[in-house]
Amino acid sequence: MKRIPVSGGLLVFLGAAFWSLNSPLVKYLSLDSVLICGLRSLIAAIVLAVTIRPKQLKWNWWMVIYMCSYAGLCLSIILALGATSAPVAIGMQYTAAIWLFLANLLRTRKFHTRAFVPVAIIFIGVVCFMCSGGDAASQAGNFIALSEGIFFALMTVSAKKVAGTNPIGLTAVANLFTGIVVFLLFPGTLGKISVMTSMDWIIMLVLGIIQIGAGYACYNVGIQKISAQKASVIALWEMILGPVWVALFLKEYPTPMVLTGFIIILLGMLLDSLMNSETSKSPQKQLS
Repeated sequence: MKRIPVSGGLLVFLGAAFWSLNSPLVKYLSLDSVLICGLRSLIAAIVLAVTIRPKQLKWNWWMVIYMCSYAGLCLSIILALGATSAPVAIGMQYTAAIWLFLANLLRTRKFHTRAFVPVAIIFIGVVCFMCSGGDAASQAGNFIALSEGIFFALMTVSAKKVAGTNPIGLTAVANLFTGIVVFLLFPGTLGKISVMTSMDWIIMLVLGIIQIGAGYACYNVGIQKISAQKASVIALWEMILGPVWVALFLKEYPTPMVLTGFIIILLGMLLDSLMNSETSKSPQKQLS
């Protein structure tokens, strides 16, 4: 049977769609946020453990960077949620597109307007999301949230360096590492497992298997086929879809500022897609 190839962009989009389940499911749960972070990672690691092929992964310094940045991203979001407003805590990870653009600028020393304009528009949309929160934000929480974009950028770049031919196995390794780190740093949260109800366990299984496991598996496979900056732009669909699921299933509707962010981000993503399309066609025009 002939296998149908799946584009990297579609896989990254599927990853973002799975990630977006985080918003309605976590809002429904009344469990400790650190417990959710560690337990869903361990569940994802256990389910995906059969895919680990150690010889197909690249065990180098990039692997250390990937595992630390993955765990850092998961923890920084959880810690930021407890110290600053939710839109800031969630939205700051998507400043990764800016960090990746700046890193590419420093590496090549070439400023590309085509790459900068969509990223700048998207950043404005992210800021609209972050400004939509009414909670009082602390400086410490904002500083923690600021690190999310750096962690996400490092995770995206390093995934391309270490996944080899086993990107799903890489997802399992990263989640195992994250689960262990979380429970070592916050050992008291383990005792809270005993009060979990059957419904809590069902939702945690969905979070572990689908939201984290399938989400990052799709993302890690997709990132092998497209650039890191393009992947960080497509991943923004999580910010758009998350509030949509909350509105549909929990009947909590986005504010005008969030809707403004929706529109601006979508415009930036559309512009990025159009510019990438024109760039890919230009060599063909030169050859014809």
